[in-house]
Amino acid sequence: MPYISRNEKGEIIEIHDSPVDEGDTWVEADNPAVIAFFKGMETTVQAKKALTTTDNEMVRVVEDVIDLLMKKQIFIFTELPEAVQIKLNERKQLRQDMNSLENLINDDDEAIF
Repeated sequence: MPYISRNEKGEIIEIHDSPVDEGDTWVEADNPAVIAFFKGMETTVQAKKALTTTDNEMVRVVEDVIDLLMKKQIFIFTELPEAVQIKLNERKQLRQDMNSLENLINDDDEAIF
């Protein structure tokens, strides 16, 4: 173990328990290239998680910027593409529903005490 596949540049692109293609070669598990490949995968996974987190935060920022631009009458909501209008309206409705639900839960909590 492991068998590796390389790209044209000689970089490891896949690692397998058994050969998949004729070009796959067997290397020791402690081979520096194999270790570097796994470290690179770990960094990539961490980067993807960080991007996902910031993507979620940026969605809210974009929504707030759009609301501000409309409030200042820099553009009109209907000037946005229809697909964008639909998505923004869906998110706005979801947020309102969540706020209503949270308020309902908070009201129930206060009534208990």
